[in-house]
Amino acid sequence: MEWERTSQVSFTAKTLRDTRVRLGAAAGASGVLAAAVLTLASPVGAGASSAAAHHPSAAIALHLRAMPRGTVTFGRSRGLLTVRAAMSGLTPGSAHAVIVRVPGRARAVQFSTLTASSVGQASSTLHSNFAGHLARGSRLLVRMGTGSSAIAREPIAVTGRLSHPYRGAHRLTAVEVSRRGISYGTPKGHASVSYQARRHTLTVTVSASGVTPGPHAAHIHLGSCRSQGPVKYMLRDLIANHRGRIVHAVRVFTNVTAPIPASGWYLNIHQGNSGDILRSGQPTIFFRPLLCADIRGSG
Repeated sequence: MEWERTSQVSFTAKTLRDTRVRLGAAAGASGVLAAAVLTLASPVGAGASSAAAHHPSAAIALHLRAMPRGTVTFGRSRGLLTVRAAMSGLTPGSAHAVIVRVPGRARAVQFSTLTASSVGQASSTLHSNFAGHLARGSRLLVRMGTGSSAIAREPIAVTGRLSHPYRGAHRLTAVEVSRRGISYGTPKGHASVSYQARRHTLTVTVSASGVTPGPHAAHIHLGSCRSQGPVKYMLRDLIANHRGRIVHAVRVFTNVTAPIPASGWYLNIHQGNSGDILRSGQPTIFFRPLLCADIRGSG
């Protein structure tokens, strides 16, 4: 996968008891992903924190939304087909191939590369060499990357079958496809976050479906789903079963001395695991956000 170096991410880990994560991004037009340091005191599972479980604080309910999100609008420039993409929830600094499959046409229409900003947003007009008619039933796909590998060619967002291609904006639907090309549909889920002031614990509980089986990296970040920022807390990987479901996964952080803020945190679940979402300090193709929710506490 080709990466525009608008962001840089470095990652180091010691132990689960004293884990330090540095996830940052320098450069980029906004420089939002500034370098950050995370210290996790002791993330544990539900079974290792029964005392906190018996005395929970009020939980903040979260609706996990599939990523990326956005719309596309078709147009013409000098007689050639264009598409205006407005998206968020992409991997910061990532690059994506965009195509349209037209009924009756053997080859897909290729557009110029879609590139995400340092906060995972994209807002640009993509160009093609296609001067033909965009027929009813055409469908646009945003791919995982720009390369020729099977995983890079898998879609991460699609439109429905277009009945009126040139009429207004068309919503993109996020989709999840495994490394082997198995479709798990659109991810969905819910979560809760609670802070126990007396015990200084932060508890995160996640349930989800429509994700590839196996481990998935998950973090509480600073920022929002729309404007991504650095890691605040790194959850132990969430495990999806053979049906693509994460079932009531509980993660507890101890020695947390500050409550959940009114805004500025979000929960992000990635496609890959903690071992493959970064390489040499840079996001890999598996960094792709799958599910996200903004966290709004009482301040």
